[in-house]
Amino acid sequence: MWYSFPVMEDMLSNCTSLRSVCFTGHRDLPPLRSAAYRQLVANTESAIRRAFDRGARRFYSGGAEGFDLLCGRLVLLERERHLDVQLVLLLPYTGFGDRFSAQDKAELLRQKKEAEEVLYLSNHYFPGCMALRNRQLVEDAELCIAYLTRAPSGTAQTVGYAKEKGIEIVYV
Repeated sequence: MWYSFPVMEDMLSNCTSLRSVCFTGHRDLPPLRSAAYRQLVANTESAIRRAFDRGARRFYSGGAEGFDLLCGRLVLLERERHLDVQLVLLLPYTGFGDRFSAQDKAELLRQKKEAEEVLYLSNHYFPGCMALRNRQLVEDAELCIAYLTRAPSGTAQTVGYAKEKGIEIVYV
């Protein structure tokens, strides 16, 4: 069973301090002008702020279209309020994003320029590189903020790995 956002708020208020957070979520998001999209943004902003309040300063994003780029953008907005917030992009290979839409390509480029670090796992694409990137995101984090609406999916696999590792998961 997935946790609703109010449950997440209760969970976060009683947890120990954090250093790092990763994001995982689907590439397809609700329509931009929809109430569902606005709620997703509000829930994610709140989760980021609560993680920051618990001590998290490093936020790892996989840089994929959809939820990853949204989270990167929200972390950079949070950094405007708190200069010690760090965005770290963990990308599966160099050239990742070359096939994105023009808008998403531009957003990824902006995030690469503004991130504290941009890390690549490989110089080229190979089968399994996305799953490897997702596992590395979890390895580097103490909290996982997830937008999970369906399985099977890479997002569901990443959440499953986070559960195996005993990492706290917040569903937005």
